[in-house]
Formats: sequence, structure tokens, C-alpha cells
Amino acid sequence: MRHAAVVVSLLIALPSLAHAQSQPIGAIAALVGEGTITHAVRAERAPAKVRDQVYVRDRIETAQRSVIRVLMGGRVTITIRERSIVTITDDPMRTRVDLESGTLAFKVHEGGLRAGEVAELLTPNTITGIRGSLVVAEVSGSDSDVTVLEAHRPITIAPRSNSTQTTQLPVGHTVRVSGPPHAPRFGQIRRALRERLSYVADLAEVPGRPRDGGQERAFTHDARAAHVAPQLGAHPSARAEMLQRQRSAVVERRGDPAASRRRAHPEDRDDAVRRARPDERDDTVRRARPDERDDAVDRSGGTRRFGARR
Repeated sequence: MRHAAVVVSLLIALPSLAHAQSQPIGAIAALVGEGTITHAVRAERAPAKVRDQVYVRDRIETAQRSVIRVLMGGRVTITIRERSIVTITDDPMRTRVDLESGTLAFKVHEGGLRAGEVAELLTPNTITGIRGSLVVAEVSGSDSDVTVLEAHRPITIAPRSNSTQTTQLPVGHTVRVSGPPHAPRFGQIRRALRERLSYVADLAEVPGRPRDGGQERAFTHDARAAHVAPQLGAHPSARAEMLQRQRSAVVERRGDPAASRRRAHPEDRDDAVRRARPDERDDTVRRARPDERDDAVDRSGGTRRFGARR
């Protein structure tokens, strides 16, 4: 009887599953280099092309020096970097992207999720819950690195073996999780360095296409960078160079006393001379050569120390 109930449930579920797999959940919007897409319903591996439709459980692979961007109904943008393997699934209440290896940027657009809906980015040993955010994940061997570039709502990360054991991952922070899926080891959640954020922000872009602004959010946690951003344009390396130039200029000004004296107003210099102690002025006179002192006296119409000039 129990087996019969299971069979009936499967028979009921199969048509709905087939219908879901027949409906596209997204499309390839950009392609740099080469990649392949394997449709789950046909199990056929074919070269990826721009405007190719993506279905539930499709598997996308990228070659070396290649990037594929997938748009999912204007709600989610997935940028798959070189030598990556990704499986995309979608159901009425959850968008899930499984990164088997390589690197991808997962962006949930603000307002793209309905109330109670969640998007998940999976690596072999982690699950990252995303709601209106931009997250970059990198998988190499048994290591998973997850970095948050933008967060409109809290982002959580958990072991894949226990999805309820969540930890918040703040914007501008990164974490490394090592080990097998059944026993992952979480490293320290730390604030990412500027160089790291700049590198990760570039991973969210497609080479040769206008930048979509992900790199701007990489520096929102740094007040100084946010202050100079309007005068530097969009590229993060330009911001870093400007900050470095500003710091160098400050150090140079502090270490050059002659420049400080040159910048002083003439009246300020006169005041400094008047404020000098008498013994300092006498030392200056004593250091002058005898002929210089005599010439100075002659020019003033005075007499020499040992008699009048003949």
C-alpha cells in the first residue's frame, strides 16, 4: 500500500516537473570566449550562444578566458567566470545556483524577490542566502571563498550539511570555508582589503561591456573611498591611485620644511625674525666674514672699528 502511494505521488509529480523543465527560467545575455550548456531534459551538450534559453537543472561550463552572463527574468544576474561549472535551478519560492567549481558573481536585483522568497548560492560546502545583494563565490579544490560586495538585506552563510546553522556575512567582508561537505571548517569572517574588493568587483563584470556598477558597492564600507568616488569615475583602481597620491602628497609636505618656509607669507617670516632671541641674531653677525661686516658698515656711512676710513 505504501509503495502504491509513492508510485502515485511520482506519477502526479512527473508532469509538473516536465512542465517546469519545458519553461525557460532565463537566457544567456553575454558571452566572451567559449562555453557549453547541457539541457537537463535532453542531456545534450551544445556550444553556448547569446540568447540561448536556460531551463531548470541546466548545466553551464565555461572554457579558459571565457565569461557567460545569464539573466533570469530581470530578477537575478549570474556572471560565470572562466573554467567554471554551474547548475541553475528555480522553483516558485527559491532560485538556486550550484557552483561546482570556478568563480561566479550572483546578483539579486533590489525588489527582485517576493516576500518570503530567497535566493541561494551553493558551493560544495556552503549555502549563502541572498536577498537583494551582490555576492562573489570562488571554489578551488575543497576551499570556498565568499565575498559580499552589496547587501540591501542581511546575507547569511551556512554549512551545506546544516543549512539552519546560519551566520551573517556583512557587506565588504569575506570568509573562507575549507574541508569536505560533511565537515566544513569556517575561517574567520574578516573585512576584505581594498585590493581584494577591487579584484572581486571586476569578477562581477563582463569584459568589453559597460560596467554595471558592482565595483561601486565594493567600497561603500570605506568612508574615504566613498568621499572621493565622484571625482574618480567608476574604476576601483583609479580610486586607489587617487588615495595613494593624496597620502604621498601629505607625507611629502610634512617632510619638506623648506617648502613650508616658502609657503609662509612675507609678513609671517618678518615676525619670525623679530621673534628670534638676541643671542641668535648676534651669532649670525659673528659668523659673517670680517670683510662682509666692514662692507656693511661702510655702506651705512659708519666708521671702522680701528679708525676712520682714509
